[in-house]
Amino acid sequence: MQRQAAAKPARKSDTPDSGVPLIDPNPGHTLPVASDEAAEPFGSSAPVSRRTVLGGLTLIPVAAVLSRLPAASAETTYMYLTPQQAAVLDAATRRLIPGPGDYPGETTPGAAQANVVGYIDTMLSAFSFSPPKVHAGGPWSNRAGGSEDFMANFVPLDRAQNYGWQQRIASLRTQYTNGIALLDQLAGGDFASATQHTQNSILTHGQAVTFTQLLFGHAIEGMYSVPEYGGNANLVGWQDIQWPGDIEPRGYTDAEVEAAQGDVAAMSGIVGLLVQGGWAQAVAKMGGKGGVNA
Repeated sequence: MQRQAAAKPARKSDTPDSGVPLIDPNPGHTLPVASDEAAEPFGSSAPVSRRTVLGGLTLIPVAAVLSRLPAASAETTYMYLTPQQAAVLDAATRRLIPGPGDYPGETTPGAAQANVVGYIDTMLSAFSFSPPKVHAGGPWSNRAGGSEDFMANFVPLDRAQNYGWQQRIASLRTQYTNGIALLDQLAGGDFASATQHTQNSILTHGQAVTFTQLLFGHAIEGMYSVPEYGGNANLVGWQDIQWPGDIEPRGYTDAEVEAAQGDVAAMSGIVGLLVQGGWAQAVAKMGGKGGVNA
């Protein structure tokens, strides 16, 4: 679901339409999901670390597409997800973006610390709020000298926007209900209790890959978007990539604008190959082929 990572005001309407019914997904659905090892790229058997994958995200078309928070559990309240569904998403997103305790030696925050499951639940229940939590307001938050967090004031939708987003979210609800059910099915009944190796295998091979791609995109959004959408708790995503976040109304000083900025991308794996001019090798590593004849 493509919502803005840094909120910008959408066209306001004084007549948000609440009369368009939200289409509920058909609960009968089936669909499929990846370990104690490094995460594997889709279509490849070579391990690639989570940091390398995240570092190379801007090179892959989107369409082709530390304080620790509590894990999803029966005690956590969600607006759309059931406790079981939340537990499955918590386990799956921990494999996709692991944090401390999710992968040997991992010390930086992951999906659990950023409350990615909460972000997904907020997205799927956007129309439980008024105005719907679709477009965060503006012009700024209170994180950089603002007197008020205007981003927390979501923009009302006009009739066409309301109808369009209701349809999109209804479709996402169906995809998530089916996808979660598939993960459980492939894990023999309960994906959340399967071993990490089994979880990784399910997520990266076979029937579940389509759902994994959807989930990974939303996990990235929940990790790095503005926290008004429910993720990036305590700004752990921004802190991890050393991004200052929204800076208005304070803005940057002349010295900050002119200062050289260090490149925090890891110069290893796919990113390193690209930086060193190895485009064909990098594409091959991701399971494709490069060159003028590709």
